Amino acid sequence: MTPKKATSTRYIGLDLHKHYLVAVGVDAEGEKVLGPQRVQLCNLEYWIAKTLTPQDAVVVEMTSNTWQLHDDLAPHVQSVTVVHPPHVKLITRARVMTDRIAAFSLARLHAAGLLIGIWVPTPEVRDRRALIAQRTTMVRLSTQARNRLHAVLLRHHLPLSEAGNPFAPERRTWWVKLPLPTAEKVCVLCDLDTLAFAQKQITLLEQVMNELAAQDERVPLLVQLTGVGVITALTVLAAIGQIERFPSAKHLVGYSGLGASVHNSGQTHRSGRITKQGRKVWRWVLVQAAWAAVRHNSLWQSQFQRLSRRKPMNRAIV
Repeated sequence: MTPKKATSTRYIGLDLHKHYLVAVGVDAEGEKVLGPQRVQLCNLEYWIAKTLTPQDAVVVEMTSNTWQLHDDLAPHVQSVTVVHPPHVKLITRARVMTDRIAAFSLARLHAAGLLIGIWVPTPEVRDRRALIAQRTTMVRLSTQARNRLHAVLLRHHLPLSEAGNPFAPERRTWWVKLPLPTAEKVCVLCDLDTLAFAQKQITLLEQVMNELAAQDERVPLLVQLTGVGVITALTVLAAIGQIERFPSAKHLVGYSGLGASVHNSGQTHRSGRITKQGRKVWRWVLVQAAWAAVRHNSLWQSQFQRLSRRKPMNRAIV
């Protein structure tokens, strides 16, 4: 949300932490008119009612509890702008930094119109992103446990169990009977329990995600693309949010971080590696979808083979 200087009387910078925030307010000329005030988050509602007005323009950096603060502030002020810390270089590069200086710098930059706010996702998009992030964590946990179990077999030159999935629940007895030292056997049991826990969580999360997908009319369109399944479709939709906020397809590619970096100055024009900007999980899931398309579609397989003759495999898949 961009403040309107014609009606804003104060520009308030908030330096947000886990249990408190520090607030500093300035006028349109950048002169301090409020604070610094240290506010415990448990007293936030009282502070909002006592201090803020409908003419205030608030700015806060993105952190773990920013969205909740945004929702608490939005009904009481003119605007709430959320900014990415890397975009506030005057703060992150300062040699001397305190909570008060950070809040004051945010307020002055906001009053000068130098801060660009990020899109604030709706509660629905936030819930989907939370589900996807939790599933990603569980998948990573499961992969780590499998890798450790594989490493045990390699260290002791032990063969895998009979044909089939060596990590299936019914194979637990086989793992328990392996001739391993006591300490390593305990680690194996821990990894088996970790794997079972992660798989249970993944099943529960995917059940909820499938229910959400069934209610979204966009998912059936996306899953028609080669390499795109239900989870991939939901991840893409959660990352994009409202497609209308992107003026063109190029802007959407830029947000994915899969566009090439460009240097164009004077007589020099060159492009480099992908920018890796935007949401990391979206970029990752698109790359995974590309690998699936290469494995299961002859057209994309031929395209990949053509590119991989002159590029490393990872660059070719991008």
